[in-house]
Amino acid sequence: MVERFPKWWMPYYVVRTLFLRFGVITLVLLAPLFTLFVMNSGYANGDDYLFLFGCWFFLIAPFGINYSIAKKRKQKLRTVVDNIKTTGLFNPTTNSEGWLFWNSTYLGFDFHKGTFLYVRIYPGNVMDVIGFDAYSLVRTEVEGSKLRLYTRLTSLPMIPIDTGSASSIADHLHAMNNKRYSYNFDFHDVVNKKHKELEQLAGMPVPELI
Repeated sequence: MVERFPKWWMPYYVVRTLFLRFGVITLVLLAPLFTLFVMNSGYANGDDYLFLFGCWFFLIAPFGINYSIAKKRKQKLRTVVDNIKTTGLFNPTTNSEGWLFWNSTYLGFDFHKGTFLYVRIYPGNVMDVIGFDAYSLVRTEVEGSKLRLYTRLTSLPMIPIDTGSASSIADHLHAMNNKRYSYNFDFHDVVNKKHKELEQLAGMPVPELI
């Protein structure tokens, strides 16, 4: 079984959460104040400059590194999405696509065909590429910014999505479910059968979901 979240993810997630909640606030206050002290003080020494550099480094570097990773992952997502569009079964408008940049996630709706595409790169460098039609989901749940999609897939029965557009996405899914689409194709099966090709494009595992 492919591990979407490696063993190191949980301790990393805890440290990251603590840093974002407490460390960033501390550094945002401390770095500018200490900069003023060093610039206006005639007593600043090498240790003061080292401490000042450390403050700015730990404030900027984590965001820079994460931005670089997220940007590269978005390029991989876009390559895979463009490949799925060549099937002719998924052609969303620009307004019907959502890129959750920091979560390395893509969501897109084709309201004409009645198809919905979900693509995500997980911390373990595993990519899920799932094609849904209007009736693929069992139900949806929205709790604040958290959206849960309950699927018919035994290998991935629930998909959690964290976004400020959780309610809007759920509303679109419900509207699709009530539109009475008819299909002469199985979008999930079409996408699933491309997983080896998508692995080559993404450079990472793309599990076949059943």
